[in-house]
Amino acid sequence: MVYSPLTVTEPGELDSFAYPSLTEDLKLIWDGLDGDIIGPIHASAASVHLYDNNRSQFRKIASVEDVRIDCYVTESRFAMICEKYDKGGGWIGGGAALVLNAGSKILAANRRRGKALTGHLRYAWVRQILFQRKEGFLGIEALRLVYKSEGANMYLQLTLDKSTDSAALAHELMERTVAYRKADTDPFDAEEAEAFERLLAAGQAIQETGAMGKYELPTSWPAGSAAQFAPPAPPSTITSNDSGPNN
Repeated sequence: MVYSPLTVTEPGELDSFAYPSLTEDLKLIWDGLDGDIIGPIHASAASVHLYDNNRSQFRKIASVEDVRIDCYVTESRFAMICEKYDKGGGWIGGGAALVLNAGSKILAANRRRGKALTGHLRYAWVRQILFQRKEGFLGIEALRLVYKSEGANMYLQLTLDKSTDSAALAHELMERTVAYRKADTDPFDAEEAEAFERLLAAGQAIQETGAMGKYELPTSWPAGSAAQFAPPAPPSTITSNDSGPNN
């Protein structure tokens, strides 16, 4: 099964590198790698897309709209939580392909149990970071994080609050992704190390007209994996060798 960074979660589930955990009062549980945390950054919609080889295009496999999603940028992951995921456009997706509509009996039972829509993408998994800045009155600020799962190309897309600068957010995510990769224990060669340094040296990406601005990471792991390479502490507390590979 392909990895979706949007799942319905309840408190008490086992801690996992692949998925976020919740407190009893439906708050994200931070782990030892999160370090400095930026947020919440608000989004009003999120969707997960899978590349369909038969159609030669991406198709949407999960989505939620017209809600408030609290997003956080930590030193190891981009994390999200939405308590009222039944509002607005409702929630479509998840392992059981749930479709919850406001007022339904299923929704009422779900709310009594205490669940939230959560998700994260760890920086070891990120292949590309794209952004779209608001252009004109009807434009939106959008963020797209591209990853791989089970050999398939996938991405998470968020519609951000219009007061959020998606370009600045994407640049912060790129810097934190590079910092994480330089601190983890996954060895990469000199060519990959140089690619990380070029990415940092290039500064903030430019968004061309009619396209999204983009950062391309030279290497990544499939979503849900690479726990064995996690650094021993948040990257900001680790002294790294910037002149070459991390191993």
